[in-house]
Amino acid sequence: MPAPRRLAWLPKPLLFGLYGALGGLLGALLLAEPLYHLLTPAEAAAGEPLPQVAVVASPAVELFIGGKNRFSVQVAREGFHGPVTVHVEDLPTGITAVPVVIAADQVEAQVVLVASPTAAPASSLTAKVVVRGGPESRPATADTTILVHVREGAQPFADVVFVLDISASMQWAIDDLRNGIGKFTESLTKARIDFRLGLVVFEDATRPHEGVEVIHFKGGPFTADTAAFRDELSRVRIKIGSGGDIPESSLEAITKACELPFRKEATKVLLLITDAPPKVVRGTPKQAVENLATIIRESKIDAVHTVVHRLDEAIYQPLTKAGLDKNGGRYFNLADVVRGEDGFDTVLINFGSAVTTAAIAKNPANQPRIAEKSTEAPRVVKSLQSREQTATGSEGQIVVRSAVWTAAIAAMIGWILVAGQHYYLRGSWQPLRGVLLAGMGGCVVGLLGGSAGQGLYLLAKGNETLSMIFQVLGWSLLGALAGAGLSVFIPNMKWTLGLAGGTAGGAIGCACYLAVSGWLGSLQLSGGFSSVADALGRFSGGLALGLCIGLMVTMAETVFRHAWLEVRYGERETITVTLGPEPVKIGSDARSCTVWARGAPPLALRFFLRDGQVICDELIQGRELVAHDGFQKEVGTLTIRVRTGHAAASAQAPTPQVAKAASAGPAKRAAPIDDDGFDLPMPVTKANSHPVPAASPTTSRTTAPAATTTTKGSPPGKSTPPAIPPIPRIQPAIKPTVKNPNACPGCGRVIAGVPGQRYCMICDHTF
Repeated sequence: MPAPRRLAWLPKPLLFGLYGALGGLLGALLLAEPLYHLLTPAEAAAGEPLPQVAVVASPAVELFIGGKNRFSVQVAREGFHGPVTVHVEDLPTGITAVPVVIAADQVEAQVVLVASPTAAPASSLTAKVVVRGGPESRPATADTTILVHVREGAQPFADVVFVLDISASMQWAIDDLRNGIGKFTESLTKARIDFRLGLVVFEDATRPHEGVEVIHFKGGPFTADTAAFRDELSRVRIKIGSGGDIPESSLEAITKACELPFRKEATKVLLLITDAPPKVVRGTPKQAVENLATIIRESKIDAVHTVVHRLDEAIYQPLTKAGLDKNGGRYFNLADVVRGEDGFDTVLINFGSAVTTAAIAKNPANQPRIAEKSTEAPRVVKSLQSREQTATGSEGQIVVRSAVWTAAIAAMIGWILVAGQHYYLRGSWQPLRGVLLAGMGGCVVGLLGGSAGQGLYLLAKGNETLSMIFQVLGWSLLGALAGAGLSVFIPNMKWTLGLAGGTAGGAIGCACYLAVSGWLGSLQLSGGFSSVADALGRFSGGLALGLCIGLMVTMAETVFRHAWLEVRYGERETITVTLGPEPVKIGSDARSCTVWARGAPPLALRFFLRDGQVICDELIQGRELVAHDGFQKEVGTLTIRVRTGHAAASAQAPTPQVAKAASAGPAKRAAPIDDDGFDLPMPVTKANSHPVPAASPTTSRTTAPAATTTTKGSPPGKSTPPAIPPIPRIQPAIKPTVKNPNACPGCGRVIAGVPGQRYCMICDHTF
């Protein structure tokens, strides 16, 4: 019986596909899955995932001295869901980084690097980007490197004009500005700003001997000499009683400042310092301020900053928004300056910072290129058999886990396929020795295929397309090795066909696994459900791998065979055995025969291919017959029928009959001997062909005219029906060599049983 009765009607490819699927599923359930979990990290095995984090950053970032730039950082989390902190270490002197926190729902952030004016130019300095996340008890850290290039940019220009109220109440401002101007210009120098200073003073222009004055230095209304600016400021004298009423001519002074000869490429900044609202002769203060805002824009002033009382802020606010700088001018509360311990110094420091920022931002030569985002994903190690990710450094463990998983699957698939092949031909279970050999062979195949497949998969480095290609290659390699190994146990199965069929089976199995795992991945499961989904994906992978290997290997055998036997056990129980140079033996000796036949002699028939023809070797009668398509023999309870494909159909000429005399000893045989003591198939030549009549025992019947014999002297290419010789006395096929009380007196075969009731089918008598 070739298979369980409910499956006996199935074609061989489908039957062995089911065998392989059963092997893959049992291998995954009983062996692979327990071993896979046994090799996971101890933390994950305890039920709590191990927190892990991976990071990549922009390859390089460029900075100009006194400037700043930003670069991208990407992270990947595993085993936790929470914020990740990013900081930069090993930065060169003068370079600082602003710490960043990547929120729990984010995977990317921008880190800002700032180069102070004291930073030294350098190229390709290596800094380390360190990320940290997870619970405090078991934090996960990772790091990567980035190159920092510090360059000297073109020096930015700035023309700064102080618009100063010099009425009687502002003497303190004049003194503080004179004392603090040195610190202001020093900050610009450190920032490498090419600056010039201008000064416009004003009182009430409607009064005699008062008005608006532009202070001139040597060479014009601007100077880069801090001492010269201080000296001119010292010459400014406050007139007792000047100013009259509270409003002063601040708007006229700003108008004069806008008319100064600014450098075209310079950042143009005005600082108004007054304790009075604007004096307006015609119209309202609001209209006068709006008209002045238009003049500021037309003069391309970048920013107007004000130091005024809180009550006057609203009046001057349109001026701070009129400049070209999108950030606008800053407002400083005059009362805070008066009450503060540092006086005007704080205003000058903040004003200097604003001027520096505006000057650097306006100069295109000092705008570094934005750091390119890394093209690589965060380096994590992925397994062929799950969606879990582990940090770099665990590659060896992942390869071992994958190899052990595939070894367990392949061992079970190999054993069940080989056992199924044994049962298919002999109707009995495989001996323990064969089981161990098949399992060990499958284990070795799995170790090689699994480790090679995972190794290829690691080379993908996060590339999804390349990962899928390498994954298919890994499974194909596993299937190829399994198919080549299985071909050893299939009669006349070429290892190349087994290799090709196994390769196709592995690739199709991988495609099925990817489809199932991809569908499960699309469900966006989390926690324990994600682990269950991974396990289901692995089960489907083992099942698909076994199904496709068993199916494709036997399909390759079926498609590419030239001749085969149909062995019929019953109405719906038929198996096929491929024919080739290796003899297919039929008999009741299950250990030495390819096909077991109940009630037949231990070794009754041998079928094989010779010179493109199917040869039937009748061992009992000692003759060979050329078997054409449809040739049929009955052996025991079996019906044997020869089937040929296109390659063998053209072989119509019979070969000479070869008689094997019982008296022929080993010394007379020219052919090699197989394990049953019979000649192995070899071409028949004139030297070894000699016809003898053959007896027709009752245990084997030939359906004529499917076979023909040829005698010596027949015309070439023509066959004649074999002559029916007289029935001689049957000679024993094997002479007794050792006397045994259970041996048949005629042929020497040892037959167990009760003396007097033992029956010898060869000699046809009871003893």
